[in-house]
Amino acid sequence: MSENNVNAKAKASDNKTKEPLTPGIATETVNPEASILDREIKVSVIMPVYNACRYIRPAIESILSQTLREIELICIDDGSTDTSLDMLKIYQKADNRIRILTETNAGPGLARNNGIKRARGEYLAFLDADDFYEPTLLEELYNVSKEKNLDIAICKYDIFENKKARFRENIPNVHNRIYNDGVVTSKNEHPDRILESTTGSAWNKLFRKSFVIEKGITFLSDAMMFEDVYFTVSALAFAERISKVEKVLVHHRVYNQQSRVRTFSKYYPHVPSAFEKTKEFLMKGGMYQPLKKSFLNLSCSRCYHIYNLLKSDAKEVFWNMLHDYYSEVLGWEDTLAEDFNKTEICEWAAYVEMYTYEQYVKRVKQGRQINTDKIDQTLKQNKRWRKFRAFLAKLFKKGGKK
Repeated sequence: MSENNVNAKAKASDNKTKEPLTPGIATETVNPEASILDREIKVSVIMPVYNACRYIRPAIESILSQTLREIELICIDDGSTDTSLDMLKIYQKADNRIRILTETNAGPGLARNNGIKRARGEYLAFLDADDFYEPTLLEELYNVSKEKNLDIAICKYDIFENKKARFRENIPNVHNRIYNDGVVTSKNEHPDRILESTTGSAWNKLFRKSFVIEKGITFLSDAMMFEDVYFTVSALAFAERISKVEKVLVHHRVYNQQSRVRTFSKYYPHVPSAFEKTKEFLMKGGMYQPLKKSFLNLSCSRCYHIYNLLKSDAKEVFWNMLHDYYSEVLGWEDTLAEDFNKTEICEWAAYVEMYTYEQYVKRVKQGRQINTDKIDQTLKQNKRWRKFRAFLAKLFKKGGKK
């Protein structure tokens, strides 16, 4: 399809509209000539769309040109104010494998959940509207999933730097080695590493739909950031069979550092909240205690990463959120130094637990640091002191009511 056609203004549609999936939220537009309901669908690709007209063309065409033909593309337009929806309708008229859901500012998590509910494929794939696939991605992940009876199939990805229009290699973390040589594995073999073994994003993975439905795995519907981490971490925790294809099959578009900082500065409170809800889901399914160390390192390291991206004012607010509430709720207080994979993360978590941001900055200026050789002793003493202060606060509160 030519670029001129894609960018042309869509004609008034005579497409049929189904009843809303959730009243007032998601309605579906289908090609009246579509015969997709009568075909076997091996993979449903779910793609949320919001004001993505600048980049959506390579995303859609990378899906429609897949060597695996028995697929459907479910696009969920979340109230775009640009030409994104018009472009989707034009592509849909040319390819009846496309289905379009329309919402109004429901957010990416709810959009993907609505896509899952509509999906008819045996497997689920997810793509952001500005990323794009290699032509064989779905076929290779589908084939390995069928051959090895997988709940999750993973592939490598690289980074596409939007400003410089160039690709660069993504360096996976050390825990990714559990998938070396195409081995089939899970949390049963690697309980201390499984949650950190791959990116928390869903776009480089294929999920068995029956597994996702059976375990009740969803995206967070009330978060604008890390809503996919909740989904992916939950899936990694409950999956019995996971494997990886050692090929770069998806390209993840990134923007400049300033853009990332702006995003994180706006939505950083969603990060620890997402981990809190993830912990609750794991506990409900009996998976938190077996995977506690992996969850500790994942949540600490991601919060540490976000903290370092924030500017000073947001740094203070984020730090104090963790200090006042999340360090305890996320289980950071019930750990030992040996539970952490990195000393740097351990020290940061200890500071967050023991001091407010103001106290921490003051200590840094004074050159006072935690003795890493006695960090467990220091944390235990601090925990006892905090419990004593909490006891006194409750005691005086009760006394004041008399």
